[in-house]
Amino acid sequence: MVGKRLLTLLGVVFLFSCGGEKSLDILTAAGLKEPFQKVVNLYKKRHPEVELNVVYAGSGSLLVKLEKGFGDIYVPAAYSYIKTAEGKHLIDPKTVEIIAYHEPVLVVRKGLKVSSVYDLARLRGIRFGISDPREAAIGKITYEILKEMGLWNELSKKAAVITPTVNQLVLYLQEGQIDAAIIWKELALKLKGFEIIEFPPRFRKLEAIPVGVSTFSKNPEGAKDFEKFLLQHREVFKNYGFLLEGD
Repeated sequence: MVGKRLLTLLGVVFLFSCGGEKSLDILTAAGLKEPFQKVVNLYKKRHPEVELNVVYAGSGSLLVKLEKGFGDIYVPAAYSYIKTAEGKHLIDPKTVEIIAYHEPVLVVRKGLKVSSVYDLARLRGIRFGISDPREAAIGKITYEILKEMGLWNELSKKAAVITPTVNQLVLYLQEGQIDAAIIWKELALKLKGFEIIEFPPRFRKLEAIPVGVSTFSKNPEGAKDFEKFLLQHREVFKNYGFLLEGD
């Protein structure tokens, strides 16, 4: 009896010595929701005692939350965001890893005479949507590509909608509110009634999807364990159309 009480006491002491924290706040880009949630569900099955609170939003919006001291893990949709977070000492650089890669493409409703992004500037009557460069990773890379192509000023003014997330662009496409948009290829592959148009090779870009643990995490060991699990399940992302190293 005394032995059991001693073991219980030791367990309590160990729990509090580790902080006793069994929850994780994870900030994840909205465009990664499907594969990421699948990994989250797999982790919950293995670790039902851990509460995972996942916030899905634009990478820029999530960075603001990180700046306010919220979040154990940050998973933006572009590497530049995590570099910014590192520069502000919000993310431990030793924990930063690459999960997968995605590629921006132009999607156009079938039947429209559009063969390249240049046609969007030339033709009238095509409702075109983009994501906000200040809010979403897809918006930021859209800005970079169109700037290099000399089309940003014209097309940003011509845009029928400017959204804070890529998921909203997809929704507008599906609902018929816009005819064309620049989105991630893995999302474009799931759209019906649209053509996928890749950018010319000189303007083609692949965007790394990083993960990192915050410097102020309330549960750093738990955060590192989830990150390790996430990296071990990269194939989930590949199954959803993302690219892995070497693809």
